[in-house]
Amino acid sequence: MLADAGGEATHLEVTKWAFLARHESSEMGSSFYQFLPYQYGPFSFGLFQEAAAMVRDGLIEEAPDDRWRLTPAGRAAGKLAPAAAASSARNVVRRFANQSGKSLIDYVYERHPWYTINSKIRRLAPRPTAHPAVYTAGYEGLLIDGFLNGLLKAGIQRLIDVRNNPVSRRYGFHKSTLTRLCGKLGIDYVHLPQLGIRSGARQDLDRPGARAELFETYNAKTLTTESAAIDRVASMLADRPGVLVCMEAEPCECHRSHLARPVAERSGLEIKHLAINA
Repeated sequence: MLADAGGEATHLEVTKWAFLARHESSEMGSSFYQFLPYQYGPFSFGLFQEAAAMVRDGLIEEAPDDRWRLTPAGRAAGKLAPAAAASSARNVVRRFANQSGKSLIDYVYERHPWYTINSKIRRLAPRPTAHPAVYTAGYEGLLIDGFLNGLLKAGIQRLIDVRNNPVSRRYGFHKSTLTRLCGKLGIDYVHLPQLGIRSGARQDLDRPGARAELFETYNAKTLTTESAAIDRVASMLADRPGVLVCMEAEPCECHRSHLARPVAERSGLEIKHLAINA
């Protein structure tokens, strides 16, 4: 995109071009950047994380007025991009490179009003609020932007992390980063490690019957000894729309589905498993 734009462009331009390439082009697959509604419309924490890495690696450089400038090394690397992705990027830049920042924002806002719900400029759609329930969700296979966008669409206001050890190689899902990003979106983050399962107990789960044994132990021990933590979860979910979060995409393969049952009993709320699609 920077090459097609003459070698440099503003952060806003690149963000909006990447968004349009994702949402108005069939060439970009699910591995491309995902987006969520932020202060100036669609935004990707993942894109800015990778841009920082490109600056560090000498592929692009920060220029005045919040611009990224392509370096010779970056220009050479860009030539290795898949043909379909390069074509999509080129088409988007050709369509919008000569537009002002305001015109570009107006186009994106009018075509994709969902992404204005947190905008400081203007809001063309309301931010939803979920009905009280015991919501659960897994982030397996998702990028952080797609996952948080799914929570916003579901009307979630509190993320209750029930991983015992909230670390992840995938950007955004480590406790410290997830706490920070949730805060930027007005989502409260709470971590309850005592309701998780230690990593040492989750080994060899492909063995027949291993997962059933794991959950039997979890039900017999954790769910009987952590009554105060379960009461706290029930109280938090009754207070504002929240979701129990762990890694596994399928709730039946995750302890959160077992945790949800006593929480539902104590809160009187229905259990709802969120299926988040980026």
